[in-house]
Amino acid sequence: RRGEPLTEAEGLPPAVALEQRLPRPSPRARLGTITGIFPFLRSMFAELGARRCPACGHLFEALSVSQMAAEVLSRFEGKKAYVLAPLWQPSREAFSFLAQEGYQRFLVGEEVVDLTEEELPPRLAPAAVLVDRLVLRAKDEARLKEALLLAAGLAGGVAGLYLLDEKKRLFFTTGERCPACGRELEKVLPEHFSLNHPLGACSLCKGLGLKDDGPCPACAGSGLSPLGRSVFLGGLDFYALGKKPLRDFLAHLEGLSPAGVKGKIFEGLLAEIKARVEPLITLGLSHLTLYHRASSLSLGELQRVRLSALFGERLSGCLYLFDEPGLGLSPAEKEKVLFLLEDLVRRGNTVLIVEHDPFFITASDLVVELGPGAGERGGELLFVGPPGELAQRPELPTGAFLSGKRRLRRRRRGPGALLTVSGVELPQGLLVLCGPSGAGKTSLLRRLASTPEALLIEPAAGKGKDSLVVSFVGAFQALREILSATREARALGLKPSAFSPFTPEGRCPVCRGRGRYEVRVKHLPPLEAPCEECFGTGFKREVLKVRYRGLNLSELLSLTVEEAAGLFSAHQEISGRLSLLMEVGLGYLRLGQELSSLSGGERQRLNLSRILLKAPKGKELLLFDVPSIGLHLKDIELLLSLFDRLLSRGLSLVVADNHPALVLLADELWELEGGEVVFKGSPQSWLEGKGSFSRRYERYLSLVDFPP
Repeated sequence: RRGEPLTEAEGLPPAVALEQRLPRPSPRARLGTITGIFPFLRSMFAELGARRCPACGHLFEALSVSQMAAEVLSRFEGKKAYVLAPLWQPSREAFSFLAQEGYQRFLVGEEVVDLTEEELPPRLAPAAVLVDRLVLRAKDEARLKEALLLAAGLAGGVAGLYLLDEKKRLFFTTGERCPACGRELEKVLPEHFSLNHPLGACSLCKGLGLKDDGPCPACAGSGLSPLGRSVFLGGLDFYALGKKPLRDFLAHLEGLSPAGVKGKIFEGLLAEIKARVEPLITLGLSHLTLYHRASSLSLGELQRVRLSALFGERLSGCLYLFDEPGLGLSPAEKEKVLFLLEDLVRRGNTVLIVEHDPFFITASDLVVELGPGAGERGGELLFVGPPGELAQRPELPTGAFLSGKRRLRRRRRGPGALLTVSGVELPQGLLVLCGPSGAGKTSLLRRLASTPEALLIEPAAGKGKDSLVVSFVGAFQALREILSATREARALGLKPSAFSPFTPEGRCPVCRGRGRYEVRVKHLPPLEAPCEECFGTGFKREVLKVRYRGLNLSELLSLTVEEAAGLFSAHQEISGRLSLLMEVGLGYLRLGQELSSLSGGERQRLNLSRILLKAPKGKELLLFDVPSIGLHLKDIELLLSLFDRLLSRGLSLVVADNHPALVLLADELWELEGGEVVFKGSPQSWLEGKGSFSRRYERYLSLVDFPP
């Protein structure tokens, strides 16, 4: 009801969500692992692959008895044949034993020998038990299967066929033995194709593929064990197929056509693989391979991989939630994402995205704007309606930019001296690197960061002791010293270390500084309740007896940055650091707020604020990797001001980002493609060049004063 708070929601469809945060994959993880493609491909190799015998080199496929019968009937319908159980080491003792077991007829060479009527010939090889003689017809399939099953049981998994008219032997195996030489073999399992499993990893390099800075000599760089390298699908082993670019990889599988039962198994596994590969190709990642190290993916590539996992599920009737799906992507890549988002809607899903990019806003069916500010100043419903109407509301934060009333601007700096870093000549000023994700922008930053005069600032926030806002900006130590210097603290013998939720001296011994504990009730999700010992503060009771200007530590940490800056105005060490948080628009945060509770844009601005504290010693070049993460256009204004403040200190900045405001307002722009710089110059000359990449930025010109 209007005027009452919303306490619950009913009738919601099942939800699928993509968070904004991008956890970096394990160094051992490959693209095939994080996309879920490898498990299906491993099953395909284990079930359908042809195997090369390590003893004789013969290439064969493992078949069930039903598959053997189906293949025999499809190839030799109407032929007369013997069903054989080969004898791998024929001897007179072996024949005598088999005769005692009831087997009297054998095929020795080309002759049938019946031991009830004749003696064995001098030469005993090749030899086989003659299990049955029959005409190969579909109506006798049951008899054929019974004979093949008996033959396989006698010969350790191998059954043979002798075609009387052609005098030709054929052998099939269930996989336990080589059908050519009879060598007993280990059963092939999906784990034999995993670099992270003892069965599949090379024993020398432990699955890494490298040894002493070169390819491992034992596995030729594949990281797989000998068995994992001896199975082939369409002529390629697991490693060779996984090293193909995704488009070629899928084409190779689609070119295979197993028959019978194997065909049905293949179709099922191929459908699962295609559902995961095709969205990757649609999103422009066809150049990657399944063996591509996940940790080396650029932020934009990693985002597209995560998106593809959701698009590949092919669900309907669901609520899809995407938090900034365009993260790190170029305009062309965002168009592909939009196409797949629209496809989800066509399948009967509801799609809700959290985005600040005008491209997604104007392409949506309905826009919801919250505000008017951030954090506790937000939460109000400012607008609900089509994007065209939002563009006619210049009084709203987003409507101001969509209407053209408000534009982003900065004063460009003219060409200055060149700075040579790691063999690369860089212009002093704001240099922005743009280009498709995976073009080499981050790689160039990391190359520049290898020199002592450069500092790389990546989109990350602190952990552990830096997990609170006040500690992240370096003001917590000064706060603790102020409290420990009070009369109450000296009387209680409390040192600065006692005023922290992270130390045994200060934190509550019951909840260990969390201020709450978990209650588990059967059949219900875990519940949290305030700690009764510390009343939810997380601190020992004697610590809370100490007050500064009437407030204890728990109450001080509950202050907003703006409130605390006024309270500590006489303490420059604290107020100076807090003022920088206000400068980047984070004055509403609370001192004791955990970083895990912040949005991506808040974490990014918090990270950038530390750069403003002081110019890093010995650094003259600051490198920013996608600093626009999670930022609204209003926040981009603050970011541009921050950059100009750093430039005024004499620092040079290199920013790897596809955000249109940063690209269009750079002092110099470099476009990268395939690891190479394909353009250097001003944004204006870049647009005038009408390149395929630059043309898509023309739609953003209304957001900036261009040229200023």
